[in-house]
Amino acid sequence: MSVKKGIFLIGLAGSGKTTLGKSLAKSIGYKFIDLDHVIVEREGLTIPEIFKKQGEGQFRLYEKEALHEVIAVEDTFVLATGGGTPCFHFNMDAMNESGTTIYLDVNPGDLALRIIEEGVEKRPMFSSYDHQDLIQEIREMKEIRDDYYSQAQIKIRDNRISADTIISKLKDSKD
Repeated sequence: MSVKKGIFLIGLAGSGKTTLGKSLAKSIGYKFIDLDHVIVEREGLTIPEIFKKQGEGQFRLYEKEALHEVIAVEDTFVLATGGGTPCFHFNMDAMNESGTTIYLDVNPGDLALRIIEEGVEKRPMFSSYDHQDLIQEIREMKEIRDDYYSQAQIKIRDNRISADTIISKLKDSKD
């Protein structure tokens, strides 16, 4: 039987998985890992390059391989997943079996603002949308992915999520 050791942050692009993940990992003394960075290091291409040259299907296979590698190799970690990670190749099952999944649920309007402020070119799924269309696209994507996201063991709906909030929720879930 495997020991549950990982903390997996899931949610749509812009929900704060990387920012919060770094803060949370530092607070609890775990290693922080960004799944997209693992893929980039393994494949030698940026995420937008993979999408453009090899397509989303190939990216999702790389994502699955990288996720399983992290689960197999790392002991204690906080993993920031890609927004679609839970939705393909039974990844959500693998994460739930290997640790604690936390869904960062941020409203679509706030996500759209964050994505625009960061630069949409960093997010291949959203690069062709203006602000209003982006909000609608995020709503639709959230609706499609909610069946997967709802399988998270902890759900945090807050536009200003902090590491302390997550630590508190983790403690509550163990009581």
